[in-house]
Amino acid sequence: MLAVVGVSKSFGSQVVLEDVGLVVPPDARIGLVGPNGSGKSTLLRILAGVEEPDGGVVRRSGTVGYLPQSRGVLDGSGGEAACAALRDVFAGGFDTLLLDEPTNDLDFPGLEWLEGLVARHDGAVVVVSHDRAFLDRVVTRVVELDEWTHGATEYAGGWTDYELERELRRSRHYERWEAAAAERGRVEEQMRRMQEWERRGYGQGRKKKKSKDVKRTFGRKLAGIDRVEKPYEPWDLRLELAARSRSGDLVARLEQAVVERDGFRLGPVDLEIDWGDRVAVAGPNGSGKTTLIDALVGRIPLAAGKRRIGRGVVVGEVEQARATFSGEDALLDAFVPASGLGVEAARTLLAKFGLRGDDVLRPGATLSPGERTRSVLAVLSALGANCLVLDEPTNHLDLEAIEELERALAAYEGTLLLVTHDRRFLDCVGVTRTITI
Repeated sequence: MLAVVGVSKSFGSQVVLEDVGLVVPPDARIGLVGPNGSGKSTLLRILAGVEEPDGGVVRRSGTVGYLPQSRGVLDGSGGEAACAALRDVFAGGFDTLLLDEPTNDLDFPGLEWLEGLVARHDGAVVVVSHDRAFLDRVVTRVVELDEWTHGATEYAGGWTDYELERELRRSRHYERWEAAAAERGRVEEQMRRMQEWERRGYGQGRKKKKSKDVKRTFGRKLAGIDRVEKPYEPWDLRLELAARSRSGDLVARLEQAVVERDGFRLGPVDLEIDWGDRVAVAGPNGSGKTTLIDALVGRIPLAAGKRRIGRGVVVGEVEQARATFSGEDALLDAFVPASGLGVEAARTLLAKFGLRGDDVLRPGATLSPGERTRSVLAVLSALGANCLVLDEPTNHLDLEAIEELERALAAYEGTLLLVTHDRRFLDCVGVTRTITI
């Protein structure tokens, strides 16, 4: 058994968790969800004993294994590092496993392997994940951390069940709020009308009603109306991706292309991408998906063969390393030339992506991976690119941002090249071709 009761945690003046309770039974399969910054990783660290709460009680019986989100990179790819870390934690014989973003860097076979590990584990599992398909497959209970109240709400079932129940609860909350507001407005209007009658008098021969009696009567009526807080409206990312101009029919072509780098050889490859294609590049980790994308867009030289980029092609990229804003320059200083915007327009656009005030003055290297990803998406919004090249774009985004990116890409009319291991995302963006390496 693992449990927290009334746990609170702050970092300076920023409250992250407040009066959070969670019970983890021996056979639990719990998914922790919520926006970035809502305290998911913090709660896992408290459960693991890596971090102490400011208040509340943590109860542990049995052994606890913890897989942090920042696992470092071993000799080899990120996927190999992720698999090695997962093997270690599942082989530890722990009674409870706490897994922070375990699906990061896993390919499709790796995801199925991880799902099997969770299914066979003889103990409890608490997982933080932005992979909705994974949550649907492995968890039976979802705990949502709220960025506004800093509390926790529980839902039965997997991700799909949670989405449906959350919207139902939200709809009911709005109905209660609207009904209470309407009743309060009706009573207040009656009170104003009575006060106006009292001011003018009831007419000749009628007794004038005392002002204090009006206030007392209607005060009791107002006090009897349930006070329902308006449902919290979280910050809402609205991402617009529109091709400012059309490219020619040919976007990119490789003819008998060979790429060689770091002892890896890809090719010969014949491939043509045309205007409006929506192409997914698939294959196991290490097969050369990113290398193929780099060869197509001209980022790396060819050892043999030919490459042609079509007329009028404007490429917008989300590269896997997120290196665009990882230097020592302030985000705003790097964003202005990358986006082609002036300083004030750049500030306004970054604010729409949740990067406000002093955030834009921080060195890029100090931004979280999620903040860097949102910065790159803001650049794409500004450029009006007619060919989007997205390499694992959902990495480090919270679920609300992922769903907004899905909506924007579904409406995008340009050419799309996509590498992703997010199965739900792949289904939602309307891919027309899949290239398997």
